[in-house]
Amino acid sequence: RCVSEEEILMKHLRMTAVVVLALALFASACSDDSTDTSALGLVNEGTLTVCTDSPYPPMEFEVDGEFTGFDIELMRAIADDLGLETEIVNIGFDPITSGLAMEAGDCDIAAASITITEEREENIDFSDGYFSGDQSLLTTSDSGIASLADTAGKNLGVQTGTTGEEYANANASDASIVSFENPGDLILALTAGEVDAVLQDIVTNGDAALNNDGFVLVETYTTDEFYGFAVKEEGSEDLLAAVNEALATVRDEGTYDEIYEEFFPQG
Repeated sequence: RCVSEEEILMKHLRMTAVVVLALALFASACSDDSTDTSALGLVNEGTLTVCTDSPYPPMEFEVDGEFTGFDIELMRAIADDLGLETEIVNIGFDPITSGLAMEAGDCDIAAASITITEEREENIDFSDGYFSGDQSLLTTSDSGIASLADTAGKNLGVQTGTTGEEYANANASDASIVSFENPGDLILALTAGEVDAVLQDIVTNGDAALNNDGFVLVETYTTDEFYGFAVKEEGSEDLLAAVNEALATVRDEGTYDEIYEEFFPQG
């Protein structure tokens, strides 16, 4: 039988919390209140300018014109620990993962559910891992799809340049893989019947399943992926060290858990 999407999502999110807590043991020591932010090379002095790729709920999305989500609020908590204001710039995924957004001075750092991979590390540097994100398969309740094998001969939606696209190319060779630039377009395409299923990170597929009666999360795939915040490859060493220290503080003081509970309530 199909396990309910809520059971699947909650199981994986609880596992995520355990894994992320373990990662904290490898994080830097608590941040020093005397951090000299003038040495961080910020685009705008006194402000941490953050690139993102929205909408990608519950990680990054807008409410009444204001950006929020797990990534965004965690980034704000880090900036607050550093004594900085926060500005969010919605710029797209490719400019982030290629490093062009940071190199061009559009932002100091990117928070966009970016999986840490060796390929991406050729263009950008990553913070300590802060979230575990496995892959998953989302479809409609009347699609007849119960596994990835059932997508053979059907249209499978993915986001361009993501690890979900890589997983689909490697494991769904009999499906017609349809790539979309924007994550929000995947859900619109599924709703409109342009694709029969969507393969992407469980956090956003799970959110779609929980908030749309006609959607079901039918499978998850353990890929040992971790998200990191991204900075440009050269010249961001001080900024990266400060962010890692602040991330450790946010964990230690319980702020991370509070933000997690806001976007992934356990009951």
